[in-house]
Amino acid sequence: MKINVYIEQQALELNKPFTYECDEDISVGCRVRVPFGNKEYIGIVNEIHVQSDYDKIKKVIEVIDKTPLLNEELMELAQWMSDTYVAPLIACYKTMLPPAMKPSSNKAKIVFEQWAYPKESDELLTKHQFELLSSLSLPMKASEYRKQCKSCAKTLIEKGYIELREIEKNSIEIKKGNDTSFSLTSQQAQAIDTILTSSDSVFLLHGVTGSGKTEVFLQLAQNVLDSGKQVLFLVPEIGLTPMMIQRVSARFGSKIAIYHSQLSAQEKYSQYQLVKNNQVNIVVGTRSSVFMPFSNLGLILMDEEHDSSYKQDNTPKYVTKDIVLKRSQTHHCKVVLASATPSLDSYARAYKGVYKLVTLSQRINQTMPKIQLIDMKKEQAIYGISKTLLDKIKLCLSRDEQVILLLNRRGYLPIVQCSSCKEVLTCPDCGIALTYHKADHSCICHCCGRVFYFNQECPKCHGHDFFQSGMGTEKLEEKIISLFPDANVYRMDADSTRKKNAHEKILSEFEEKGDILIGTQMVAKGLDFARVTLVGILQADQSLIRSDFSSSEVSYQILEQASGRAGRSDKAGEVCIQTFDPNHFVMKSVISHDYLSFFKTEMNYRHLGKYPPYVYMCTLIFSHANLEKVEQVAQKHKEYLHNIKVLGPIQIHSRKQCYRFRLVLKSNSNEFLNETVKKCVKYHSSLKTNVKMDINMYPNRLEE
Repeated sequence: MKINVYIEQQALELNKPFTYECDEDISVGCRVRVPFGNKEYIGIVNEIHVQSDYDKIKKVIEVIDKTPLLNEELMELAQWMSDTYVAPLIACYKTMLPPAMKPSSNKAKIVFEQWAYPKESDELLTKHQFELLSSLSLPMKASEYRKQCKSCAKTLIEKGYIELREIEKNSIEIKKGNDTSFSLTSQQAQAIDTILTSSDSVFLLHGVTGSGKTEVFLQLAQNVLDSGKQVLFLVPEIGLTPMMIQRVSARFGSKIAIYHSQLSAQEKYSQYQLVKNNQVNIVVGTRSSVFMPFSNLGLILMDEEHDSSYKQDNTPKYVTKDIVLKRSQTHHCKVVLASATPSLDSYARAYKGVYKLVTLSQRINQTMPKIQLIDMKKEQAIYGISKTLLDKIKLCLSRDEQVILLLNRRGYLPIVQCSSCKEVLTCPDCGIALTYHKADHSCICHCCGRVFYFNQECPKCHGHDFFQSGMGTEKLEEKIISLFPDANVYRMDADSTRKKNAHEKILSEFEEKGDILIGTQMVAKGLDFARVTLVGILQADQSLIRSDFSSSEVSYQILEQASGRAGRSDKAGEVCIQTFDPNHFVMKSVISHDYLSFFKTEMNYRHLGKYPPYVYMCTLIFSHANLEKVEQVAQKHKEYLHNIKVLGPIQIHSRKQCYRFRLVLKSNSNEFLNETVKKCVKYHSSLKTNVKMDINMYPNRLEE
């Protein structure tokens, strides 16, 4: 039998099937080991019983899977992704599968463990052996069995009453929490009724922070589960996963699957198998969980739908919302996109009636937090913290209330600059300033992740004095502890949450005994603590100064979301935003909680600049170690793309010691943009250059 295989090479030039002879029965979606050139590779079978004109066809070396890893729906979805995002099909397959099942020669291994199972036997047992056997709660782990049957564990196996089996390890245990009592508000009840009874399939649930969107989710999920179908809860970040799991398990029990990047390869595999074998009906996870092998999906709930984490950074650079909508069409299920600060794209679609808009305009406690803009051009500050905010923190702590401080910059010092020669320490690969991290005395590139030991000596003039300007969360934590020595201070950022289950540990400890929580944008969304009455936002203008079409949208979302963490229970909330530009339209929209005003103003700017959602956009980034060569190739592509709107080429930050140039393509037609990019791939191949071209369809920001 001849089969077509996509091998594990991700170059677009090899994005085509290769035909092999297979002597065994095999199905589409299985992995095989095949010869390719002088090497062996793993591939995915894309087609069987194919015709070929070639006389000499190489044979499959090994059939790895007896049953398909990907069902028909997921195989078709991968092909759609490859076409939509102009990405290698094999990359789409690999994105869908957990590490232990990926088509890769260096794949993670599936871990097994021994379990003891009961068997029937006619062999005689002593009274002690019979009593011991009767007391066992089988099946159980072999290690536990040996512990309980120290004296006769081996004998019971030899006499045929116990059988040891190798079982795939599943190490995730979900504890059922306590469900909170609830009574729906009239708006919540109306929202649920609208979604359940409407003939529309896609809904945008625009609810202000604290309006009870999660309870709406749970009620909708209950309705779908009662009909015997499956539900997917999507959250944008790992930090939000524990809280959603807690709410979902409290309502529906512990038989749910979870899926996110901090799970081990074995844990991901076991959760994937639970869904594949129809052992669970609920999945809670981040963007990768959208590829779970559902067989009867009845509802997709996408929380914080605006979040940039839903856009994949690596090839294929998919948009999670696109995948959600595609899968909902296949399963004929409803989709609820929810946010207090919807993306402009989603709200524009709801505005036009493409999505059904459902609004929760009031908090459950009926009171929005009071927001104060602190003009840092006029305000006295200590360690970059305004006196007004410090006074409010002190008052808050005296009332045994909690505080959240947002500073969207991790590390200790954002820039390390010599006092003598003014040299700034930069990453040799990327050319951007290194951030000093005091905890491990290192300078880290927050772009590529490279770490350099900081020996407190300038590499240029060998001086030992450095400016202490600027501040990250690590330094803010240090200063807050010095100002409030009796307070229990916690920090939540990419550095403090590296360890497994760190998010859950920090949040639970803060809720139980914390006073002040300091963090990056991780603390700006999804957190619900009854005792948090004050939120302070430092360096609020930081994202506004980025030269990016989405900077105002990102700023508004972070500020409004962070503000929503205050006063979510029976105590009034207050927010202090430190800014150097209190008259900016983003600040004015936030202070009045006026999303519609922000939406209309920002949409006017997008229309004038011809940016999404008014146009479809793609970026092409060219990289090479030779500056002249990469610039020349980028310019050739600009000349080739004469029939479409192109911005650039412009030089952007280096990566891995390679210079980079960017082209931005815009079009009113999605189909035309897609076809143009595909032609560009062929043109790039015809140049026979070793300059790399990276494609990002529908970026939510422009790389700098």
